[in-house]
Amino acid sequence: MLHVLQLVAAGTPPPDDTVGPGLGGFLVIFALALATVVLIRSMVGHLRKVRYSPEPDAGESPDDAERPDDAARTGENEQGR
Repeated sequence: MLHVLQLVAAGTPPPDDTVGPGLGGFLVIFALALATVVLIRSMVGHLRKVRYSPEPDAGESPDDAERPDDAARTGENEQGR
């Protein structure tokens, strides 16, 4: 501690090995860590709401996948064009 006081009193900058990030660096890292925890908790909450089912979407019935107008939209019809 006495060494630091002598450096301050002398007015010369301290050597590079004694300089640290200080309070500002700590606060930035703490804020980033806090934001990460909040975002992870939010993501877990949203993932719990997701329904996992092997079935297609509820709005689409299995018969919709093989409708006859699908062939007309893709240019394939009964005449073989």
